[in-house]
Amino acid sequence: MRSKILQKISRHRVKVLIILFILGFVSYSLLESLRNYNWIANEDESFSIASSKQSINDLQPPTKPEADLGTENADGQHTTKTSLSNAHKFWKQIFTIFDENKMNLEDKFGKLIEYTDKSKHLDGPKTKEALLSRATMSDEVVSELKKRHTRVVSQLPSDIADTTYNKGTTGVVFIGGAKFSWLTYLAIIALRETGTKLPVEVIMPKKSDYTKERDFCDNLLPELGARCVIVPDTIGESALNGRSLYAYQFKSIALAISSFQHILLLDSDNIIVSNPDLVFDSPLYKKFGMITWPDYWKRTIYPKYYDIAGLKVNENKRARYDRFPLFEPVNSKGALAVGPQDAVPYHDLEGAVPDLSTESGQLVINKATHGKTILLSLYYNIYGPDIFYKLFSLGEQGEGDKDTFVTAAIVCNEPHYSVKSFILSPGYFDNNNKFNGVAMAQKNPLNDYDLFNELVVNTFAKSGQSTSVPDQIKHLDALTKKEFDSYNNIPIFAIHCNHPKLDPVLYMQRDDIYDSVEKRLKYRLYNGMKYDKTVLSSPKEKSVETDFEYEQWLHIQDALCIKKLKFEHFKDVNPSELCDFVNNQVKWLSPHV
Repeated sequence: MRSKILQKISRHRVKVLIILFILGFVSYSLLESLRNYNWIANEDESFSIASSKQSINDLQPPTKPEADLGTENADGQHTTKTSLSNAHKFWKQIFTIFDENKMNLEDKFGKLIEYTDKSKHLDGPKTKEALLSRATMSDEVVSELKKRHTRVVSQLPSDIADTTYNKGTTGVVFIGGAKFSWLTYLAIIALRETGTKLPVEVIMPKKSDYTKERDFCDNLLPELGARCVIVPDTIGESALNGRSLYAYQFKSIALAISSFQHILLLDSDNIIVSNPDLVFDSPLYKKFGMITWPDYWKRTIYPKYYDIAGLKVNENKRARYDRFPLFEPVNSKGALAVGPQDAVPYHDLEGAVPDLSTESGQLVINKATHGKTILLSLYYNIYGPDIFYKLFSLGEQGEGDKDTFVTAAIVCNEPHYSVKSFILSPGYFDNNNKFNGVAMAQKNPLNDYDLFNELVVNTFAKSGQSTSVPDQIKHLDALTKKEFDSYNNIPIFAIHCNHPKLDPVLYMQRDDIYDSVEKRLKYRLYNGMKYDKTVLSSPKEKSVETDFEYEQWLHIQDALCIKKLKFEHFKDVNPSELCDFVNNQVKWLSPHV
């Protein structure tokens, strides 16, 4: 009897095992199917981000990196718990490195750097002595800052974790919030008119920015192939640790947290007038991985920064004249040597950061090849107001983030190309015949690079590499005044409309430019500036001369007075009064046929 019972139990065990095996196989097949589905979906999604060939009506906002399980964050985008968790851990590690090497040390040392009175500044070329005369910094402070800077450079990873961005993707990044969301909207409209389909991310510094502009983020931007990215959600509250960030500091944050690998970072008041796709596809970008544009001024980096950063400047060898390289002629060894009596600008020396100072209203960078540059520039900006902005500017105009990117690249030994063509400054003459600049028109980097190679690099090579240094300097001086000046033939790439910004409310508050009787501006601020705009004219593209200022006002009119879009920036403005001004301005600027 007992034997029969045992036999039945054994048979039942076999049946149970068979059933469990079948259930396991079915579950495994189902999971594999789901995984394959997710992989295919992700692959298609990445393709849609990287591709710039789809219809403008098919534009999709970018998405964050995906993993297994997902949820929705505050900006309404699908973000996975795993990817967010990994990103938060990475940024927590980075900010811990920063906090352990903080540069806000005034409680210990008093002022870290003190500007000297202008009466003590040495005149003439910006030599080492001239730059040192502009500020004082104790050896004790230099030593302490050097220790901290050295630790940061050694502790930072060589790359940004690839779990924080989508490999192979390309996109454009702006910073939004309040008036910057309005300006970013205008900039995106202009961007789309270049023909690019690249996705856009708008970085919202605070959660409250998103809360106030939910309609802008959730409805308006997706129609333009864009989305909002909220800083605390992406970095993580524990990494931010209650710190307050302002203004310039958010550019490096934007580079760090964008989901794109290949990034065009634009100020919200920067209007692109040339399709950026060509830049990302160019040999120039593939060679350097980072492109910057010039500011008006020569570099004024404090020489003691080089001690702090561990950068060796060869004070016995000249490497360049202004923003152009010098070459040592064959059979003339030592021709670039600098003697004690030679008044050579400090930033012409080998190892120094080259002139000109950087204008960071636009920056192109590859996150995969320049990850450490981005991380170090983030450190520079976190402690920019405490020390680095002062070290890089010495009180000159434009103090801020602008020189943090190139200096970080030099420290990290990661290459960059700085556009050589000088800025074109659109503006107007007022009733007192005084010129007032309103924007910075930066030149196309591809044409600029071709011209640089043709007139500088190849010219020296064609000479048999025998042109003397004095003759090279004479040649380069002539180039700066003609071929690479503001009015050369290099087409415009971007127009940074920063003074004043494209804000009708701001215009109405300016008695010097607003006519309250006629309800329009007193002057054409861009003085009839035109550019060649490439438009689709079936079946071919064609170039059309376009009035830049008139075009911007048409965009303003369309947004505020025709579509009547709502922006946080205009919530307290009388729409009727605003549109009276806008409509009058459009009518006044319209071409008279």
